Amino acid sequence: MSTAKELHWADYAVVIFSLLLSVSTGVYHALKSHFFPSTTSSKKDDYLMGGRQMPSLPVALSLLTTFLSGILMLGVPAEIYLRGTQIWLNFIVGVISSIITCHVFLPVFYKMNSTCLHEYFVKRYDSLLIRRIFSVMFCFFTLSYMSIVIYAPSVALSEVLEVNKSLLIVIFGISTTLYTCIGGLKAVVWADSIQAVMMYAGVGSLLIKGLMHERVGGISNVMNVAVDSGRMSELLRFNPDIAQYNSFWINIFSGTITWLASFGVNQLAIQRYSSLPSLKQAQTIIYYTLIPFIILCSLVSSVGLVALTYYYNCDPMETAEIHDKDHIVILFARDILQPTPGLFGLYVSCIMAATLSTLSSGMNSMSAAVYEDFIKQKWDGRLSDSQVTLLSKVLVIGTGLLSTGLAFAAEPLGGILRVCISVMGAVSGPMVAIFVMALFFPRSGKFSTLVSFIVSNIAMIIICGFNYFEDPYRDLFLPTNTSTSGCAGLTNSTITLRVAPHYDAHFGDPETSYLARISAYSYAGLGFVLMIAIAIPLTFFEKADKKKRYLSFWARKLVRLILQTGFY
Repeated sequence: MSTAKELHWADYAVVIFSLLLSVSTGVYHALKSHFFPSTTSSKKDDYLMGGRQMPSLPVALSLLTTFLSGILMLGVPAEIYLRGTQIWLNFIVGVISSIITCHVFLPVFYKMNSTCLHEYFVKRYDSLLIRRIFSVMFCFFTLSYMSIVIYAPSVALSEVLEVNKSLLIVIFGISTTLYTCIGGLKAVVWADSIQAVMMYAGVGSLLIKGLMHERVGGISNVMNVAVDSGRMSELLRFNPDIAQYNSFWINIFSGTITWLASFGVNQLAIQRYSSLPSLKQAQTIIYYTLIPFIILCSLVSSVGLVALTYYYNCDPMETAEIHDKDHIVILFARDILQPTPGLFGLYVSCIMAATLSTLSSGMNSMSAAVYEDFIKQKWDGRLSDSQVTLLSKVLVIGTGLLSTGLAFAAEPLGGILRVCISVMGAVSGPMVAIFVMALFFPRSGKFSTLVSFIVSNIAMIIICGFNYFEDPYRDLFLPTNTSTSGCAGLTNSTITLRVAPHYDAHFGDPETSYLARISAYSYAGLGFVLMIAIAIPLTFFEKADKKKRYLSFWARKLVRLILQTGFY
């Protein structure tokens, strides 16, 4: 990416101020907890759970920002720019997942009154092994996601800020570790609230300035280009075959499972719900976040269409101004916002805010999970409240350093959205299915749950590997209208138009294997179905503990009827 345009000092000032604001939030809550300790909760509960007395609004904003990382800000608009609007639908179905979480999962998990969600497996199956295996998968899921979240914006911002990407990785990792470590969940939630405002302000300013630009020509022209270029018609793909890049039905089913893995059965989310004083408040904030969630996802997605209109006649990937589609948004933001001092800095702060929010939530939740799942059983009662709190802080530091270190290894993985969708999708399905089995199938026991969970995860990792190494959709793109007349000062020799392959790229390279061509967007749904299909037959070969069945959603509702009919 060209760096010919130098940034104004105001842009750097805004970026530095936003970073200091997040860190100072952690310092404030650390000092407040030290000099004005809670009288209603232990130090550990105050650090990890906010004393279970967090106000609703900041928790709602924290939930809104936690899973809308820099990957959303950079990867989603780039995906829409290159391949159409299907990805937007994948995010919107998150609303369905939130409603399911509100009425199905949350009532069970909130009433456990536990620091860590994974304790459910001990209560339901009396199995520490299942709890720890799931916790390992959660840590893998979270660390992988966090490392990509650190790496993606660091690479994208390094060239425009003229700062080495390695330094940015360290800055993101260390600053987040600092305020999360010293301030706990309260610092995370309140910093997330500030960062949510930055996200809306940054995206809003880019869209407004972009639509006003003469090369864009307003909303009507954006829609005309989106329709004429085929980006909008991608929403109308109703073929149910999973051996294609994406489709309406893949997004509806698999997208719902993906977001359930984030909102419904994820320690990051449940920890925030449980920090509220009552179940009713927790359920209420889920509904409060639905509209803002749709709006923010739609605004971010719209950036891709506005950028497409701006570059439609002169695609920077075909003029070699950039070589990675993940840099499209940063280039567009620089071209549009840089003439107004401070605005580009605001957008950079928006990406940073999204990054820091996700990282801080992950560090705090992993600290809780590691302590509760692996340390507490041995050391419970032998450590004081202050020692447990100190240990939790050490775990936050360890998690922060590990995710920062892993970010340096993320470069060979490829496009940020591709990695996020494939790796996260591969493990999301079984992570949701294991809770569905526990809640809705009273007959399920340790054996059926453990075997189906392990086998389905292995199968999905193998399928993900086929897709990653064969890359069947590498040639999939939708056209632009690049020409010498649209690119002032360039000649044919400096423009390299992309050429579509001889096959329908939406269904992948026919020379690759069927497993490779299975849509990465379908992984969550496929993994979910696979585990359920393996687990149900296995339940007939085991004798489940009758005393544990009441912990399932189904059995809690029908336990009296079941006992009367002699089902046991």
